[in-house]
Amino acid sequence: MTINQLKYVLALYKHKNFTTAAQKSLVSQPSLSMQIQKLEKELNTKIFDRSKKPIETTEIGEKLIKQFRIIVSESLKVKDLINYQKNKIIGNLNIGISSTLESTILPIFTKNLLEKFPEINFKYTTNNSKFLYDSLNNNELDFVIGITPLNNSNLTVRPLYYEPILMVIPENFKNDEATEVELSKINSKDILIPEKENEFRNTIDNIFLSETYNEKFKNNSLETLVNLSINGNGIAFIPYLNFLNLADQHKDKVFKFKAPEPAREISVVFKNNNLKKHILEEVFLLLKNSLKKIQSFTDVKIINTKI
Repeated sequence: MTINQLKYVLALYKHKNFTTAAQKSLVSQPSLSMQIQKLEKELNTKIFDRSKKPIETTEIGEKLIKQFRIIVSESLKVKDLINYQKNKIIGNLNIGISSTLESTILPIFTKNLLEKFPEINFKYTTNNSKFLYDSLNNNELDFVIGITPLNNSNLTVRPLYYEPILMVIPENFKNDEATEVELSKINSKDILIPEKENEFRNTIDNIFLSETYNEKFKNNSLETLVNLSINGNGIAFIPYLNFLNLADQHKDKVFKFKAPEPAREISVVFKNNNLKKHILEEVFLLLKNSLKKIQSFTDVKIINTKI
C-alpha cells in the first residue's frame, strides 16, 4: 500500500471517472487503474463497483475512503512539521476563494501577498463557499476566504470585512426621493435575482424573504443583473465592493438600506489543527491590512446565510 495508491483512490472517488481522475492525478488512465486494482488485491476487497455508471463506491469502500483521507492528510503534514520546526515559510499554500468574492477581494491583496511571501507558491481555487469548506475539511485547501458565519467547531474563523449589501434602483423604479432604502417599500416582483444555485442568491433570500421575484431575466452573472437594472429593467442587489468598481456615472443609481445595513461577513477560515497556522495568521493580518484602505462599516446586521 502506497500513499500514491490512496491518492488515486481518492481522486476516483471524487471524480467518479477513471479518465478525469487520471488527468487530475497527472498519470495515465491505465496506470491509475492498475494501481487501484493492486491496492484492492492487496486488501482483498473491492473499493469500487465498476459495473455502475458513473462508478460507485462499495459499502466497505466508503469506510476505507474515510480512513484513506486521514492517512493522506497526515502524510502531507510531515513536510509541514519539518518546516514548522525549522521556522521556514516555504512550499505551497492552497487558497480557496468564494466565486462571489473573486473579482473584488483577490485584486486587493494578491500583490502584497506575493511580495510578503516570495518563497510560497500560492494556488487558488474558486467555487461556492460550501464546496470550499468541504474541501477544507478534506485537507484539499489550507484556508478559505469565504462567506460566514458557519457552524463548525473544527474550523477557525477570522472575520476580515463586513460588506454591506446595496440596491441598484433606476429612475423608472424609484418611488420617492429617499436616499435610503426601506424593504417594506420595495415590490419583490421588480427585483432581478440570480438563480437558486448561485451563492449570492442565498444572501438575497436572507435579506428579502420572498419567493416572487422578477422572472423575466434569469441570469447568474451579478454584473449582467446590475447592468440590466442600470438600464431600467428592474431593481438589483449589489455588494459594496462591487459597487466601488461601478463606473462613476452609474453610482447615483445605487442606494443603501436604512441602518443597520444588511451585510455579509467575509472571513478567513482554516482548520484548528493546521500546522501552517503561524503562516495563516500572518496571511490574515496582511489581508486585513490590505482592506484598511476601503471604508469599514460597523452599524450592520450580519446576514446569517445557510452554508
